[in-house]
Amino acid sequence: MEILERVRATIRERHLLPPEGGVVIVGYSGGADSTALLHLLTRLQDELRICVHAAHLHHGMRTEADADVEVCRQVCTTLGVPLHVERVDVPARARAQKISLEEAGRNARYEFFERLADELGATAVALAHTRDDQIETILINLLRGTGPRGLRGMPYKRDRIIRPLLDVSREQTHRYCADHNLPTVFDITNLDPHQMRRRVRAELIPVLRAIAPAFERHLLRLAAIVEAEEAWWADEIQRVLAQLSSTASHPQVLPRADFAHLHPAVQRRVLREWLRPHVGTLNLPPFEILEAIRHAAMQGERTSWQLSPTLRLTTDPNALTLHHASAEPAPYEYPVVPEAPTYIPEAGVWLEVRLLATDAVPANWQALPTEAFLDADAVQGMLRVRNGRTGERFQPLGMPAPKKLSDIFTDRKVPRAERWRLPLLCDDAGVLWIPTYTIAERAKITPSTQRVLHARLYRNDAER
Repeated sequence: MEILERVRATIRERHLLPPEGGVVIVGYSGGADSTALLHLLTRLQDELRICVHAAHLHHGMRTEADADVEVCRQVCTTLGVPLHVERVDVPARARAQKISLEEAGRNARYEFFERLADELGATAVALAHTRDDQIETILINLLRGTGPRGLRGMPYKRDRIIRPLLDVSREQTHRYCADHNLPTVFDITNLDPHQMRRRVRAELIPVLRAIAPAFERHLLRLAAIVEAEEAWWADEIQRVLAQLSSTASHPQVLPRADFAHLHPAVQRRVLREWLRPHVGTLNLPPFEILEAIRHAAMQGERTSWQLSPTLRLTTDPNALTLHHASAEPAPYEYPVVPEAPTYIPEAGVWLEVRLLATDAVPANWQALPTEAFLDADAVQGMLRVRNGRTGERFQPLGMPAPKKLSDIFTDRKVPRAERWRLPLLCDDAGVLWIPTYTIAERAKITPSTQRVLHARLYRNDAER
């Protein structure tokens, strides 16, 4: 099917736009995918009763980004489409928020799109994710650890965000731009070999194609099946939650006996959806904690789980109960063995350490907030992960002398609620790494370093 017909069919079959139309903002980077989407929607403007605008975010990361804006401006002028450009210092945001560049850029884009949509009263924000992006996303979710929700991939529509190109291949968008003589730009950061998406695209997918040439079609078929089943589950879980709430003494209470009678598949989903309004989708506990809570509830055990600085969940023979009150964390400590991931329930994260050769350290290692690269031979004694101790001292990278850990937390603007829950990588001599903030001066990599200790924190959060 020709790409215009496919996009028209996707919009209609998926009900991406209302019959009355309206303003549609296209997230326009200048790449082939977003250029094709912008051009296609301008061709469909009269038919769909829409008015197309383009939104371009300058990430402040590449010297050629200014030239990219000019290319976008030329295309929009030719098409008669209003262009809205905003500049954000993404690296500065990443440093301030202690997140990766990729996450900071994504957050900045979505904030820009939502703000512009509110200003223009837009019906939809159209993003140019293709079928290839969908396949990569599902594989990434699998690699990170996901449940059924992650197998759906990206939705065609969520709130005002729509993805009209999900039934179109990347090859089709590139060919479309060539056929219509549309100028495009290329983001060199897409070639970063340390990005998981780049590695999935360049390394994993060719292997899967060689093993099973039809794997992409099969994966997308699975995603379509899961999408329909998840829609059914969403309605069913709301019905079950309403039923449980009708017998509960309070919205923050789940009767244990009623919960225990549910099928395990329903219990897991009920628990997630019950917690979601209280902690937010991005802060839902990982599978391991939810499963431990479920098992405790099934046995009627008395347990307590600090889910956030201000939210605690308890189980007892009668109920699962949420308590909105702060609690000081108890001391915790776990041994760390290279190549064997360590789960830290108090923080809801995994810690993994491994040894690397010095030439395996990525060039952007200092910009990875959840990873640390240390001189392995500077480690003294046994590795362990624990929270901080009152009065403890530590010499951060670049500092001439040790300071109190509490003072370092203040200097580095570590949120108070996070300070004594934060998992610290330590050895017998003290702290080696405060994740997202700094490493120890004594463990820094130097020209004489022969072996590197790579530490990484991660969550099983792909399902969210």
